[in-house]
Amino acid sequence: MTGPWPLRIVVMALLALGMAAAEVAEAQSVRVTGATSLRYIEVRPFVRDSVPADEVEGAGLLRQTADGQVVRCVAGQTFCRGTRPGDAVSTLPAMQDLEISAWGFGEGIRAFAHLRGRTAWGGDPELWPRADDAFDLLAAYGELNRERFRVRAGRQWVTSGLGFYNFDGLGLTIRPVTGLSLEGQVGRSLVRGLNEQRTGGALEAIEELAPIEPGLMLSTQVRYRPTPRFSLAGLYHRDVRDDRAGLYSELARAEGVFRFGGGSVEGAMEVDLAGGEFNELRLRARTPPIGSTVLAGEIRRYRPYFELWTIWGAFSPVGFDEGRLDLTWAPSGGDLIVRGEASYRSYDDTGLDEGVGRFRTDGWGLGANASWTPRELWRVEGGYRMEVGFGAARSEGHGGVRRSMGDLGHVALRGLAFQRLYEFRLDHGVVVGLGAETSLRLTDRVQALGSVTSYRHLDQGDQPDMDWNQLRANLRLRWTVGAEPGVTRQPPTDPPEVP
Repeated sequence: MTGPWPLRIVVMALLALGMAAAEVAEAQSVRVTGATSLRYIEVRPFVRDSVPADEVEGAGLLRQTADGQVVRCVAGQTFCRGTRPGDAVSTLPAMQDLEISAWGFGEGIRAFAHLRGRTAWGGDPELWPRADDAFDLLAAYGELNRERFRVRAGRQWVTSGLGFYNFDGLGLTIRPVTGLSLEGQVGRSLVRGLNEQRTGGALEAIEELAPIEPGLMLSTQVRYRPTPRFSLAGLYHRDVRDDRAGLYSELARAEGVFRFGGGSVEGAMEVDLAGGEFNELRLRARTPPIGSTVLAGEIRRYRPYFELWTIWGAFSPVGFDEGRLDLTWAPSGGDLIVRGEASYRSYDDTGLDEGVGRFRTDGWGLGANASWTPRELWRVEGGYRMEVGFGAARSEGHGGVRRSMGDLGHVALRGLAFQRLYEFRLDHGVVVGLGAETSLRLTDRVQALGSVTSYRHLDQGDQPDMDWNQLRANLRLRWTVGAEPGVTRQPPTDPPEVP
């Protein structure tokens, strides 16, 4: 956390809590939840390569060498350039999360902080994003919670129909009557996913035209749920430059849900007020169970959204219309659950000259998965999905078997295979993977989770554009120290006398 303005808010909130704590120190309680993660990642990064232009046959910008390598040939240059997979490298990133919740300072008063530390070892630690950023303060706020209102001050997260975002400032929630909630937040906005100010070095390192002024955020939301069957929500979000000279974003969203007899109808509308565009229009319906079958359908209009400060919005991102059907079949015994889905997309006109090339204007997807529980502690599952779209395609399948050990944990074996044409494309062959995972409850407050998967790239050719042969492993330890809120500790009793 940088800058004096958000720091002052956090310090003032902590001082206020400290003053309250001086009077009720005997009632204080602290609960710490930690997650310690260690991963092993092995990849073969791209290496730039070149070949003489007179050794490549054909014409045009993209050509193929005799051994199958795709290269880029610019008219007038003597060499054509491309990429190939380099030698295998690995990294071992480690991350420590701490969530600290303290209460007992007075009725409804609580302090909360979420801290994250990270580092990386191995042959190439820089493979892990933000490995050089050793510490993040994801949240740190003081809270006063009453039956009809809640006030928070400091760094905090907001969850809404617009997604997840955090900020440094003040948040107020008012609950005047049952089923009605009014929320508002104001403060210094942070970059989503980076947890940094817009003018910080983290954003400038990846964005040449980063904002020169911090952002000031104002967000309001109304939620109304008069009955368990019906709910409505409306949201307005505005983010301006700190000097008020420009606008970063201005969004509005409305959504609602109506439930009936096991079925539901829900809709959402999101508008980019600054750009004058609909980002999303969505309507989804789910039928009540028809015997063992439930059917759901969705129609959706979507257009990618970019904030005004970034240049990416100038490229006029192409939107699409989409229809989707989902079917779930679950016999009354509950041992078998089968799900299937189908979708179709129609993309907007790109506006490109036909001379540039012909692009696909639609896309479709099909998928199915099943889960079978032959015995109480065993589960077998598998699935397959294929998707073809605008400049991208994939097909992938997976399967596995899981053995539960009750409260102690579980063990599982999993296999997968995929072919993809995306940013990380596989022009040849298929990748198969085999792995195992487990969870083990060491004590009532400590749980260990681990997994390891080996990937092998089959039939990739003599000169692959990408080599997916690699090993991935993950070890995670979750632990808790302290009592649950509202749980009082019983005084120790004398042990019984031994005769």
